[in-house]
Amino acid sequence: MEVLKRIFKPIELPMLCILVILLGFGGYLQAEELPKVIDKNNCDQYKDIIIPAMYRAIERGDFVLTPGKINFKYTHDDKFLKASGKNKGKFDISKKGELIEKSTGKYPEQLYGMPFPDIYLKDPKVAEKIIFNFDFQRYRFMGSKDHISIKWIDKENMERYAAGIDSRLYMNGRPPGQEINYNPDKVLAYEFQNISEPMPVRGTNTMAYTYMGIKDNSSYAYIPAIRRTRQTTSTSRSDPYMGSDSWIDANYMWSGKTPSMEWKYVGEKTILASFASQDILPVTELPDGSMKRVFPFTGTSIPMGYENPKWKGVSWAPQNITYVPRKVWIVEQIPKDPYYNWGRHINYIDQESYVIWYKEVYERSGDFRTWATMIVHYSEDTKTGKNNTGDRDCTLYIDEKARHATSSNNSTHPESYIYLPEAKLSPKYFTKNNFLVLSK
Repeated sequence: MEVLKRIFKPIELPMLCILVILLGFGGYLQAEELPKVIDKNNCDQYKDIIIPAMYRAIERGDFVLTPGKINFKYTHDDKFLKASGKNKGKFDISKKGELIEKSTGKYPEQLYGMPFPDIYLKDPKVAEKIIFNFDFQRYRFMGSKDHISIKWIDKENMERYAAGIDSRLYMNGRPPGQEINYNPDKVLAYEFQNISEPMPVRGTNTMAYTYMGIKDNSSYAYIPAIRRTRQTTSTSRSDPYMGSDSWIDANYMWSGKTPSMEWKYVGEKTILASFASQDILPVTELPDGSMKRVFPFTGTSIPMGYENPKWKGVSWAPQNITYVPRKVWIVEQIPKDPYYNWGRHINYIDQESYVIWYKEVYERSGDFRTWATMIVHYSEDTKTGKNNTGDRDCTLYIDEKARHATSSNNSTHPESYIYLPEAKLSPKYFTKNNFLVLSK
């Protein structure tokens, strides 16, 4: 409210009230109403539209934001939204936090679209419903392969890196005609992180099966030094990934098992979200329905501060990013498992696309520790309307206690696809035997 009063100071109070009402019911604060730069000299005027962790970073001089506008509508394609609308009233949340079909009381094994197209803030289960919508907007990708570059960044420079292929297969949320019906173990999602470089860590791989319902995940790790595979616990997904500032459950900002958390709706607001390009990047849907990724940058990642000789902020600050006003829901999560490494998470979830733009994470002691930001661009096949909404270019994890960061970046590669059909990526890829073959 304070930022609106400053922006609309010359306007009479009744007109201000009308503008506030418009903003509160689906409108956005316009980029034209913001300065060209938000830095430590003027950030106090815009505190209302910046998440607390980022505000503190700007106040210190770590970050400088460049507000702007995007020349596209960042939402899902019409086919997905239409399917979501047909799900109205069909689903609910069980006492254990499971997604269930009202007519059967069971987990729906073939569900396309968001299960809760209408969000009612007075609903006591609204937080869980928002998160399940987040899950299923991502599951529509069916299968994906990413060339991932992970960079460890200290106060001055990049310390080291690791790179490889991240493969994901979603057994639910697939479009009609793309279902995988043979699923005796009731797997919801398969994941495989296959590290290929540098040579000292080549073959340090992880694989996980996330199951439908409340059954615990199955997780596996291969350690080249001992040439053995070991099965790990579900809570190991909250361990630092290869000693980085990130963890596997934080992929896509939340890649864990939704019923394993207590969820709480906190509120809504407008914040500045990060885009790597202001324009649409055209793509062409391939004959098999898959989509090859394109990116608005060259190399293996979005440029960071340490790569810019003129930059005076922190070394891990992303460069060439446009910050755009977006309305979000604020949803907290608390792990049910006392052995989970983290305490409270605060998620800032886009009200239109269900992307989680930011996450603030606290230690179990209650101390603030880490925050993460997801940077995206928008690609679309203008003939079919299929797009990449919800996909990521980079997720940046910042450990404020250690003053250290890790960036996880997608980049161009012959194996970088989304919407992979079963013929290109099937459960056979995620067998334990194949895991061993790719680990040696």
